[in-house]
Amino acid sequence: MNHPLIPYQFETVLEKFPVPSSEHLSYLDDRTKVAIANAWENFTVLDNYGRVWISSQKVHILLRTNQDNAKYIIGGVPDSDKYRDGKKLYIRGSTIYQILDYNIQNARSLQRENYIRFSELFYRAIRDCSRARELRAEFYEHLNRTVGYLKQRRINQLEVKQDELTGEPLHLKSCEFSHIRSVSLFPELAGLLENGLIINKTTHEKITQLRINDENELLQLCELEEWSTDWHESFKGLGF
Repeated sequence: MNHPLIPYQFETVLEKFPVPSSEHLSYLDDRTKVAIANAWENFTVLDNYGRVWISSQKVHILLRTNQDNAKYIIGGVPDSDKYRDGKKLYIRGSTIYQILDYNIQNARSLQRENYIRFSELFYRAIRDCSRARELRAEFYEHLNRTVGYLKQRRINQLEVKQDELTGEPLHLKSCEFSHIRSVSLFPELAGLLENGLIINKTTHEKITQLRINDENELLQLCELEEWSTDWHESFKGLGF
């Protein structure tokens, strides 16, 4: 849930968002709308990747449910979508958004559906605010710079001389840094030296063709191809 290799840096959302108004929201209770707005604005943070995180304290207000139900929902959220910062527990905004979408479609009444739709509007406003977009742009630039150096850094630091999967002699000019967890699905891990292996181009091509996305799929391929699986225990030890 909280790993030192990816210590998120949080900042509060400074922008204020006007309470949305539309015909289907006009008859909702003003105090409830203010409570929802305050929960989003005061208990939401942005990480250094420009992504939204929400304090578990107010999840029940955002999801329009009671605290016991919210506790149960949070308990079912994967650890990879939680982050503990001291005594505070944060949930990924994208996960809350998925739950909001599910609840909209299973609200049991139009009134509750409209309250949840109202809550959803704030998530989208925060996700798309100027500061979040600025942080994401900075991260994209940093990622593009960092990924280009990973191959040589890993070769130098670990003195790699063989394909880390097949054990074949390494072709230094054409070998590649192959991410264990794919860049497209796990961008926050893309710049970490520990999230990759140095392998020959032909080995990497097979992994790419089979669309391997994480350590479990890669382990299955290694067992099938009788490649080394030594890397797997080391990767698991990182606690991702």
